[in-house]
Amino acid sequence: MGERQPFKLQQARDKHGVVVSARQIGEKPEPFTRPLRCPHCEHEVTAQPEQPRISTKGKPFTRSAHFALAKEKEKGRTAEHLPGCPLRTDHTVHAIARRSQGLAELRAGGLQLRLVLAATTDTKRPFLPPVGSPVLPPPADPVNLKIRTVEPVLPPAVTSAARIAQLLALYGDAPENIEHFTVKHPGVRTPVAWSDFCFGPAPDHLARLYQQLAAGLIRHPVAVLGEVTQVKTTDSATSCKIAARVPTGLPGPLAHAEVYLRADSHRRPLLEPLAEGTRVLALAAPDVAWKLWKPNSSRIGHQVVLWPQAHWQIAYWDVDDVGLPTPPRSPNPLDNPIRPRTRTRPAPTRPAPPRRTATLQRPAPTASKTVPHPSGTVEAPAPLPAASAADVPQSAVPATDTGRAPSPTPPPPAPAEQPIVAPASVPPPVDSQRRPGFFARWRRR
Repeated sequence: MGERQPFKLQQARDKHGVVVSARQIGEKPEPFTRPLRCPHCEHEVTAQPEQPRISTKGKPFTRSAHFALAKEKEKGRTAEHLPGCPLRTDHTVHAIARRSQGLAELRAGGLQLRLVLAATTDTKRPFLPPVGSPVLPPPADPVNLKIRTVEPVLPPAVTSAARIAQLLALYGDAPENIEHFTVKHPGVRTPVAWSDFCFGPAPDHLARLYQQLAAGLIRHPVAVLGEVTQVKTTDSATSCKIAARVPTGLPGPLAHAEVYLRADSHRRPLLEPLAEGTRVLALAAPDVAWKLWKPNSSRIGHQVVLWPQAHWQIAYWDVDDVGLPTPPRSPNPLDNPIRPRTRTRPAPTRPAPPRRTATLQRPAPTASKTVPHPSGTVEAPAPLPAASAADVPQSAVPATDTGRAPSPTPPPPAPAEQPIVAPASVPPPVDSQRRPGFFARWRRR
């Protein structure tokens, strides 16, 4: 990156300690009192107004207004921030490269980060080195293996990305500063610009993410940098709004979109540390991407949503009153991560055919007429039981010439019943109480 300070300061402190923005440079009269100093150390800075310039290749361009470190009085000494200042870019960038375990490489044009992530967010699967991870020799001192830059443990690529985002935020996310960082994705030949990997926090920059999601042009994991402005918790999910009023180019209520982080009841601990005012870097995974949700109601705008599944997809930090960030952190890993449910169709089962049982319904016999038997034969009416001599009164017995009552005649034997055979179809029972028709009564006359 060179010895000179490539980043341009966007803020300074005047003689009375008032913070001044680079946008105020060139105003008449000047809204600040000289001398100016670095906002985080006592090094003197100078105001550089906007000027037209010509590049080394002969192309004209306009240099934006900014603050620059004043030249050192000692000849041959390069101006740099005082020790302990967070704006010492060279020291910060070198520290990011040292702690990245070989994933962040210093090049002539700036810092290139190789974004090596796990192929899946399922932590129950056996760990395998991701494709593109550097092959580094083991350190000479085994104690170095226990050094951790972030608690809980974050992948070196995510930690480096969070620190780069913090460094750029200190300089106001100026486009000329962002050009010094690139990201190398596994499987992508050319490095991706930082502005195509990390979107936000400016709404205009998030609008590019919305357009790419709507057109389906996202081919690699991307991150969103934002600030939590709203947290909602229900019985089924937790939602955190990290950006609002993102222009979409659509008319009416759909003119602006919002960016959310959501987690179901099983992964709710991933969003519990987030509160209003917290800075968040939400990173997609190869198997968990940012989605564009379009509600059915025309009164609700579109939403860009990420459902994180692992703790390393979220890095968060706080910013104090001066604007200095705290070290990035992540939520605690899930103890029992829930695997995504796979929908399987049950095997089709044929219902068993119902059993057919033959039921016999024998019609009740009537004394008035004979009932035809289902087999075709005519069944005689059942005989009445014979009365005994003791039951018959003497007055009812006719007398003979001899004066003695005749002996009772035995009843005729009952006809033998034929076995009943189950018919193919049982006929409906005959209603004995049905009144005969007019012609039947006329014939009886």
